[in-house]
Amino acid sequence: MERTTRVQIWAGVSMLVLCVLIGAVEGASVLTVGGWAYLAPWLVVFLGYLAALVLATARSAPATLQGRLLLMATPVLLSNVIVLLSPSRGGLGYILLVLTVGIAALHVEIRWLAVVVLWNSAVVAAAGAGLGPLVENANAPAEILIMTFLYGLLQVATATMVWSQQRVEHALRQLSVAHVELRSTSALLAESSQAQERLRISRELHDVLGHQLTVLSVELEVASHRADGPAREHVLRARGLAKDLLADVRSVVGSQRERSFDLPGALARVTEEIPHPRVHLEIEAGLQAQERHAATVVRAVQEIATNTIRHSHAENLWISLTTDDDALLLGAHDDGVGAVHVVPGNGLRGLRERAEAVGGRVDIDGSSGFRIQVELPARQEVPA
Repeated sequence: MERTTRVQIWAGVSMLVLCVLIGAVEGASVLTVGGWAYLAPWLVVFLGYLAALVLATARSAPATLQGRLLLMATPVLLSNVIVLLSPSRGGLGYILLVLTVGIAALHVEIRWLAVVVLWNSAVVAAAGAGLGPLVENANAPAEILIMTFLYGLLQVATATMVWSQQRVEHALRQLSVAHVELRSTSALLAESSQAQERLRISRELHDVLGHQLTVLSVELEVASHRADGPAREHVLRARGLAKDLLADVRSVVGSQRERSFDLPGALARVTEEIPHPRVHLEIEAGLQAQERHAATVVRAVQEIATNTIRHSHAENLWISLTTDDDALLLGAHDDGVGAVHVVPGNGLRGLRERAEAVGGRVDIDGSSGFRIQVELPARQEVPA
C-alpha cells in the first residue's frame, strides 16, 4: 500500500509537470500570434485551470451531486477556454481535455462522464473549425471528424481506466472490511469457546476428581485411627498427600473459572493484516477486563477500523486501550479527511448502544481526522 501511495504521488507530479510543459508551449504560441493582449488573460485562465485541477485531484469527492459537479465544472470549462484560445487547430491543449476527463472520473458517475466527453468533443470540433479568435483557417471537415473521434476515444479510454481503478479500490476496501469483521467475530468465538471449555473442565475436575479426592481423604482419616505401628505413619502421609492434592485441584478449578478474557490477543487478531490504513495498536501492560466489556471493546475496534477503511482515506489509524481509576478507555484517531459534522450511521449508533448497555459512553469528533473515545466502567456491574 505504501508503494501504491508513492505511485499515486509520482503520477500526480508527472501530470502537473505535463500540464506546465503544455502550458509553456501553448503560451509561447499565444504570445507569438496574439501578443500580450491575449497572453495575459490566457495565463489567468491557465493558472486557474492548474489550481482547479490540483484541487479536484487532491480533495475527496463532495457528498452531494451538486458539489461534485461544481468541483469538476471549473477545470472542464477552463480547459475548454485554453483550447479555444490556442492558435493551433490541433495543439497540445487537447491533452488537457483528456486529463480533465480522467480527474472527473474520480468524482462523477458514468452518465456525467459521458456528458463531459461529449462536451469536450464539441470543443475539439469547434477548435478544428477555426472558432478560436487566433485561428485563421479551419481544418477540412474530414480532419475535424478524425480529430474529434480520436480525442473522444482517448477521453473514453482514460475515463474507463480511472473508473475501473476506482472500482478495484472499492472492492479492496470492501474486502478489508469483511476481513476485519471476520477476524473480530473469530476472535470473540474463539474466546467464548475457550471460556466454555475451561468452565466444562473446571466442573469436571470439581465434580469428579474433587469428589473422589474428598472421599479418599475421609477414608484415609478413618484408616489413620485404626492403623497401628509403622502402617499408621504411611496412612497419615497418604492422608496429607490426598489433602494437598485436593487443595491443588480446587486451586486449578478456581483459576480456570477466574481466567480473564485475552483482550490484547483478540484486538491483535482483529487489527493485524489490515492492508490499509496502517494500524498502530497500543495496550496498557497487564490490562484486564470483564468478558462483557471485552466483547464491547472488540466490537468497537471492529467498527472503528471498518469506518476508517470505508470513509476516512487515512494512511494511519492509532488505537490505544488504557485504564483510568475504574474506567476502561479506548481511544482511536486517524489522519484522514474527517468530517465537520459527523452524522452517525448504523455502525456508530450500534457502537454507542453497546457502550451504553454496559454503562459506558462514546465521544466522536471529526474536526481533525476522525477521533473516537469510548469509556467503559471497568468494574461496575450494570443493574439488570
